[in-house]
Amino acid sequence: MRIQIFSTSYIVTDQRLQRVANSLATYGYSVKVFCRKHKNLSYENNKFNVKYINPLFEKGPLFYFFYNLRIFLRILFSRSDIIYSNDLDTLPGCALGSIVRCKKLIYDSHELFTEVPELIGRPITKFFWRIQEKIFVKRAKAVITVSEGVANELKKRYNLKNVEVIRNVPIRTSTEVFKDKQPIIIYQGALNMGRGIELAIEMMKQLPCYKLLIVGKGDIEIKLRRQMLESDLSGRVQFLGQLTPENLRLVTPTAWLGLSLEEDMGLNYRYALPNKLFDYLAAHVPVLVSDLPEMKRVVEEYGIGIVAQSRKPIDLANQIADFFEDKEGYEITLKNVKKAAEKLCWQNEEPRLLNLINSLKKG
Repeated sequence: MRIQIFSTSYIVTDQRLQRVANSLATYGYSVKVFCRKHKNLSYENNKFNVKYINPLFEKGPLFYFFYNLRIFLRILFSRSDIIYSNDLDTLPGCALGSIVRCKKLIYDSHELFTEVPELIGRPITKFFWRIQEKIFVKRAKAVITVSEGVANELKKRYNLKNVEVIRNVPIRTSTEVFKDKQPIIIYQGALNMGRGIELAIEMMKQLPCYKLLIVGKGDIEIKLRRQMLESDLSGRVQFLGQLTPENLRLVTPTAWLGLSLEEDMGLNYRYALPNKLFDYLAAHVPVLVSDLPEMKRVVEEYGIGIVAQSRKPIDLANQIADFFEDKEGYEITLKNVKKAAEKLCWQNEEPRLLNLINSLKKG
């Protein structure tokens, strides 16, 4: 069976895309991934084919229009049995192509795309995406997402009977942990609004013995660097840029605490279950998360860290200091993190994906 996966992301940094493609290829499916090519990083594998779509525009409505047009044309003039849409920004092209070619469509919604902070204050754009999702999601033979909260919202909005939850967790590997002597706090992920990164930098003023590593790229990077300089924190806040998953696995285990401090800026963040949360666990790093339902549930269920009691920098700093000063409690948390990493891994999520594909194969 031939499966075509379409994404607007860079496969070299999109670990979920890599995991899905690798799993399907490992179990005998012929997989071809269509995505963007990163300017500085390269990706190699010997399990599936990667084809790059070069966009005519880098962002905005014209980017999405022409990218989806190219998706449609790819589907039109190539052979496949299943079309796999990675998120809403590829769904129009994938859905139209699947209709014309009479192929089965999978919609993998990585988030509540219509509720992302970037769409706050942009009602027309938000309405445009919402209409597209409403129209094309009905075409999908299967819908996948990353958390129960997002799944329930999609069911409610579009009267869907079933949305499969496949969490964005890493592959379980043996992890060598070499903690730095200086307490290191890490944030990894997109540098976008609403991620709590400004709060983390401000918090560092109250933690003079600590160091903050910021890994990733995004729209507010210049703003964050300016904040660091104005706060005279250049010696204790370090920007590492965007790293490949391989290099990230060398950096993350050195940290003492991983941050996921998303603001409650709409339903997308409220129901978020970020992949960085699970990446921290895979590296045996306890976490500090926002008091939002999905993240809070995981942290409290497995005892893997702390939930923010406030969004005031001084309160967060005190909470972190208390967490580390409780040596016995911290050691218990580390043991819980290691246990959780055994359960919250791709090896336990992969069967759901394979069962779903097999059901489409039979249907």
